[in-house]
Amino acid sequence: MALYVATCSPARDAGSGYVAWGHSTLVGPFGEVLATTEHDEATIVTEIDYSVLELRRTNLPLQKQRRGDLYSLVDVQRLHSQ
Repeated sequence: MALYVATCSPARDAGSGYVAWGHSTLVGPFGEVLATTEHDEATIVTEIDYSVLELRRTNLPLQKQRRGDLYSLVDVQRLHSQ
């Protein structure tokens, strides 16, 4: 599955009981870092190109690569109802 991941971290405060690492980050569907911050308070504003998701899904057609000859999917609810 292709997706974007946004991680949010509190700003670093060296005087508090818990010192956050900071570095909020936006990661694209190919694992590339699209935007990141340092440990200081900051805001990320960036555009997300959703056509990249379609490119990833086209290049990795996971739904078409299912190997029914090697394994079978079992409907657990159906098994429990019998």
